[in-house]
Amino acid sequence: MPAKEFFESVRAAAQDIERCRALLATMEQRTHSIAGASFEGRVRTSGSDPMGRQVAAYVDREAKLHRRIESDYSLIDLAHAVLYGSESLDDGLAALAPPWWADALALHYCDLMTWAEVGATLGYTEQHAWRCAQAAFEVLDAHGLTASVAGRGFAQDD
Repeated sequence: MPAKEFFESVRAAAQDIERCRALLATMEQRTHSIAGASFEGRVRTSGSDPMGRQVAAYVDREAKLHRRIESDYSLIDLAHAVLYGSESLDDGLAALAPPWWADALALHYCDLMTWAEVGATLGYTEQHAWRCAQAAFEVLDAHGLTASVAGRGFAQDD
């Protein structure tokens, strides 16, 4: 997979985490408002349990959202390994190119900053940060994502 495509999927995962967290927060607020409502005077006359089904559906939805978040974080962790290495912070793209190139990719694709914010954070212009990110993709594609994790110069077996 080309590096840019990989990092676009990482950005989509980071955005999905934000959506899932927002959904979980909304669900929690709704749960608190429902739990605060009075259920006194309600008598169940049938064998069905609509509240029980709602609770079960809620618990199932919450578990699915947590699994999505966990999966998304796994992809972001892989991206950090490509950028900085898996064992230490002196491997990965940071060992193959200027380390701030790795920072630029991490800020934009993992932390969801705009290119203007990335440039300002790193002390460069938006255009320079974007151009260096494109150069970083070329380095990653030339070396291979797997080899980049170890900070090796080129994709090859040791």
